Amino acid sequence: MTRDSTHLARPAVLFASALLMGLSGAPLRAAAADGDPREVMSQTMDAAFRILKDPALSGKARRSQRIDALRSVADRTFDWAEMARSSLGVKWRSLDPGQRVRFVDVFKDVLSAQYMEDIDRFQGTETVSVVAVVREGADTVVRTILVTASRERVPIDYRMRAVDGRWRVIDLSIEGVSLVNHFRKTFAAALANVSIEDLIARLQRQLPSPPPTGH
Repeated sequence: MTRDSTHLARPAVLFASALLMGLSGAPLRAAAADGDPREVMSQTMDAAFRILKDPALSGKARRSQRIDALRSVADRTFDWAEMARSSLGVKWRSLDPGQRVRFVDVFKDVLSAQYMEDIDRFQGTETVSVVAVVREGADTVVRTILVTASRERVPIDYRMRAVDGRWRVIDLSIEGVSLVNHFRKTFAAALANVSIEDLIARLQRQLPSPPPTGH
């Protein structure tokens, strides 16, 4: 079966690594000011690391609970609506409220479903360190280096913005490739041939089927 052009490719999967694989004793230090972008990322990574190391959430039998807990952490830090809006670009303005809600929901669900596939590869030897915090206009970029289990060094930049008094991630770049820009190009190509409803339907088909329920 051939993947359609809306399939969320490797950059989306690396999003998992950016948040989850670099959590083994990450040498992140609290900043002096509460709510500082560096501190927000430190707390996010620490929280995810605790979940991954929690014996009560380990193993295949607890995978759904583990995923739910990790999603809760990600939802507090990532501004999904802004990432979805930016990924659609100018097309976002033509969407009605219902379409916006459905697109944001499927955007984060597909992204989550794909990156959670990497959870079982977590080995506990990965590390991440902050190498710089840079202001860029209204945004702040937290630059980090992920060292994988195979000792590969991967630069990952988190672009953050103050939203309703809280610092939220609105984009991230992995080895210089912006996740939002990647999706914007992918979605623009798809929307040249299909409607937004078709695009949403295609993304929904990428979601895993729910597990069967017992009787």
